[in-house]
Amino acid sequence: MFVKKWINRAYPTFNKKDTVGKVLEECETYEVAVVVAHDDEGKLAGMTRASKLMNEDPGKPIKELLEEPAYYCYAEDYIEDAILLLIESHDFVIPVVSHDMKLKGVLTVFDILEALMEFTAMDQKGSRISLLLDDKPGVLKKVVDVLAEKEINILSIVTSPEGESKKRVIIRTDETNLKEIVEVLQSNNISFETVTEEEGFCA
Repeated sequence: MFVKKWINRAYPTFNKKDTVGKVLEECETYEVAVVVAHDDEGKLAGMTRASKLMNEDPGKPIKELLEEPAYYCYAEDYIEDAILLLIESHDFVIPVVSHDMKLKGVLTVFDILEALMEFTAMDQKGSRISLLLDDKPGVLKKVVDVLAEKEINILSIVTSPEGESKKRVIIRTDETNLKEIVEVLQSNNISFETVTEEEGFCA
């Protein structure tokens, strides 16, 4: 999944010639904490925090207060790479630019969460299967094959390490018959922790 799908173009950005007073007024209106600025050509010019502008002369151009952005991503980057950049930056916003540094918009923490929600199918109605599996080749494949054989459609699979020899696996499916899933797993000697209903919250 690419960043371009999740670019936030509604987030207010500023011309580096804008004054501190104007920027602070808009930051208050839109509840913006991070200021992202561009030049007259639309290229990324820098960033700062609204809190750092509070004690400055309202008539001063923000270009004198901008910091060169250490982190930004391209619209063609994978969303996973953007997530890593956002974590590394310890910030709430990361600019999205074209390869000639034209500012396309931003990614905020909330945009990232929305992307992760789609990644994991948390918004879809169905079921959630939690398993603790041996961290060995083929173990997860057995589970997937069993579900596929019964035509249970998998929406997402998320894994995480659990100790040195196990991995926790969360499988989301669009099957709403929990009893059927339990019977399928038990009949194939697949141990599981829980099988629960997912309400989803699609519009």
